[in-house]
Amino acid sequence: MIRQPTRLSVAYAWWRQALADPRTPRHDADPQCGYYARRAVKNGPLLPVSVYLDQEVDPETGELGDDEVIRGEELGRSIDPARIWTHLKPITVARYDALVAEHRTNARMAATNISYDVTETPMRPR
Repeated sequence: MIRQPTRLSVAYAWWRQALADPRTPRHDADPQCGYYARRAVKNGPLLPVSVYLDQEVDPETGELGDDEVIRGEELGRSIDPARIWTHLKPITVARYDALVAEHRTNARMAATNISYDVTETPMRPR
């Protein structure tokens, strides 16, 4: 029996639907592929999170070599998306890229576990 990999259009379908309709049903322990944002602490900076499908595909046959696994990444760190799934907010790829860039260029964004009041110490636009 040939094990076909999941098409990416299918893997990212829930995320696309959630962008269009924020009321899209979400199930606890069932993370879906996509681009998300979350806060580690109240009033902390938004963190970009990507959830993706790890597929080991044989380039000659196109068959799966091993089981597909949902993985997550937050600022270059591997994370278990199931642990934070209910705290993730779907965002566009452009917003995800902007958050990643902001974390690279803004030193205040590096303190991901510290909340701050932007009304007291505002960040200037670039």
